[in-house]
Amino acid sequence: MGYKISSLKSLPVIPSIDLYVFILGQHKWAGGYSEVIEDNFSRLAQHLGERGAIVAGHDGISLTRELSRELSNAALSNRTIHDFVAKGESLGLSVLLVGTHPSHLTDDDLFLLAPIEQIESRFGSLDLFFSELCEFSENRDTSFLEKFEEREKTGCDVSDFFELKPNMFGIGININAIINRWRQR
Repeated sequence: MGYKISSLKSLPVIPSIDLYVFILGQHKWAGGYSEVIEDNFSRLAQHLGERGAIVAGHDGISLTRELSRELSNAALSNRTIHDFVAKGESLGLSVLLVGTHPSHLTDDDLFLLAPIEQIESRFGSLDLFFSELCEFSENRDTSFLEKFEEREKTGCDVSDFFELKPNMFGIGININAIINRWRQR
């Protein structure tokens, strides 16, 4: 499914959709990443399958500010959502993946945000990203999500303490890894 909207209020809540792909940032000019996304919008809408929807503002309309307002009410304890709300418009052209309609978001839902340049560096190209995104929409293979993980190397790997939960799209804390690391020291 694909939606070109002028306001978030016109985005319907469809219970069977569990992946919303928002194209954020104002892209008034043809060319570059904006043109690639625009030229492939219909194909993405088709290939995301029955469980996914791509959403973008009509020409020149940015959904970022309105989405920030909507998500600030649902932010709860999700750090990524707080960061998104704080940065808002300064992110530029970016992709936001949300596991439910923004008005129903909880801490347990998928929420991934990436500027287009970051996507290019992690996936190699937008084409490859969109292909893997469409596959993820159908099969929910977590290897797609792992490409978004931030890894910090400071003696201990932070990712040892967090677990990606593919069924819940949440992040949990692995207390056993923390205890084992503490015992080693």
